[in-house]
Amino acid sequence: MSNPSPDYKSPGPLSVGNVINAAARIYRDRFPVYYKLALISYFWLLVPIYGWAKFMAISGLLSRLAYGEVSGKPESVQEARRYINPRLWTFFLTALLVGLIFFGWYIFFGIIWVIFIFVLTSLGSSNNSLLLALILGLLAVILLIIFISSLVWLNSRLYLADLSIAIENQSSPSTAINRSWQLTKQFIGRIMLISFVAFLIAIPASLLIQVIDGFVRWTLAVIFPEGSLVARIIYFLVYLATSFPVSALLVPFWQSIKAVVYYDLRTRREGIDIQLRDSI
Repeated sequence: MSNPSPDYKSPGPLSVGNVINAAARIYRDRFPVYYKLALISYFWLLVPIYGWAKFMAISGLLSRLAYGEVSGKPESVQEARRYINPRLWTFFLTALLVGLIFFGWYIFFGIIWVIFIFVLTSLGSSNNSLLLALILGLLAVILLIIFISSLVWLNSRLYLADLSIAIENQSSPSTAINRSWQLTKQFIGRIMLISFVAFLIAIPASLLIQVIDGFVRWTLAVIFPEGSLVARIIYFLVYLATSFPVSALLVPFWQSIKAVVYYDLRTRREGIDIQLRDSI
């Protein structure tokens, strides 16, 4: 069993600030364990298919551990793994299905964009009016805004798909996605705001990776000739040694936020006294 944890629970629905604060406290208090798991998950990414599935499963494991903390039912890593491991491929297939949904969304808007370009070209060849050009330019900007907004909206609706596998007895990708769709209904704006705040918090780590990457590229370009195989190998090794540890700092925080959001939405929709569902 895990050690007794601090009380992260709230007597009622959480504000956006409380969600971030609760996730930050869980992340801080369980950092050594969570960071080790996240770092291991990143190195699994080097193994095609199975390693990708392991990465997703470990992310789900982090979410389950954080959910146990916020719900007042903490689990040890070993206990949580007994629940997560049998769902390894469910995590992978759910991520694949979510990716296909986004791909279909891109295709849909791609078709709309092609139609728009076709109309724009046709009108532009027959009329060189400045007013028409301004109107079409404005329509292009509006279409781009709609596209970006729709992606953010869709991401918010699918935000908790992996959590339903990690925490509940969801055994198929479709039911996991449906569960996320159900829980996030009427809370899209709230999830978008939480995600935006989390993104702002993660910016320093992302910038650090970019700075290190740029410095390494510049240094290797000065030392080695262009296209050097040795330079490519050194860059790859340095990239693994720097980006993986830094990126692993963010995963437990993001998964903790998702766990707190999941708990909060279940509290709002299903009542406060929520128990972790029984393992299979």
